[in-house]
Amino acid sequence: MSTIGRTLNEDTMSGEDSHLPRRRLPWSFLSGGLVILLAVGYLIYANTQSTAIYDMTVSELMQCPNCLGQMVRVEGTVQPGSIVRDDATQQLSFGISDGKQQLSAVYKGVVPDIFNAGIQVVIEGRYDGRHVFQASTLLTKCPSKFIEATPAP
Repeated sequence: MSTIGRTLNEDTMSGEDSHLPRRRLPWSFLSGGLVILLAVGYLIYANTQSTAIYDMTVSELMQCPNCLGQMVRVEGTVQPGSIVRDDATQQLSFGISDGKQQLSAVYKGVVPDIFNAGIQVVIEGRYDGRHVFQASTLLTKCPSKFIEATPAP
């Protein structure tokens, strides 16, 4: 092996790479990456805040001064005798209660098949403060009254 080969080999084996410059990332790349990361974080935060819907009972809604005009989700039981349907406009008026307070609601759209008095519902929409809730979504909870079948002896 030649002298040049041994010298190069010995330099690389000894770990002395002083003649090669170290590679560093420019500050512009680091600051640009940080700005992009902060922008994505802000967009995620802003999007989740604008689409957040509060879930509450009728009593909680009545005691919430900050909920007026905001999208909220309210859970309650449909009150007997409160259901009024207008088939011409597909509008439904009904009352819900959580056992403590009552709330009148108006909904326009397709009504779930099991909607009836005594059924638990979840309505999403805006509350105007005048005890009328303008529902944009109406969901019914399925009753869990399943009886376990016992095998015959």
